[in-house]
Amino acid sequence: MSTMERLQRNGIQRYDRMTEFFREENIPLSFETRSGMWEITDSNDPDVVLYVMDADSASAEANIIDLGIAGDATIGVLESCARFILIVNKMDNPNWSSESFHIISDRATSELQRDGVNIKKFNSVAVSALHGDNIIQKSGDPMWRTLVQTLDLESIL
Repeated sequence: MSTMERLQRNGIQRYDRMTEFFREENIPLSFETRSGMWEITDSNDPDVVLYVMDADSASAEANIIDLGIAGDATIGVLESCARFILIVNKMDNPNWSSESFHIISDRATSELQRDGVNIKKFNSVAVSALHGDNIIQKSGDPMWRTLVQTLDLESIL
């Protein structure tokens, strides 16, 4: 039985319930790209932090504020990571607006710096997870790098 069939049989349709299911079933949370195998884990000393923000202006504002009040534990994790990738989701809603993307990315970077977080390598990527745009394959606009391409970037290793 495929993983998708197992998820459906267990009534799991939301991403936030998938990790719990995978753990209970002892299914590794991993994927492979050109640069190698990536494993998704809870860690106090991560190699890469992926932070997902909503492109909607109100949600983005709340997420940026959350970055600032995340607490000492989160700040400690961020300081120990070598790479931080900001994923700006729902970019189809502002019609892939470069201006919206850069405002969100710049504000998040400023907030992290204001909190004294010194991330060695910071990158951001625009996606529309609902449609699968810019996660593995490009959305059609060559300006936007995919999440997988961002993970594989040597410049942020």
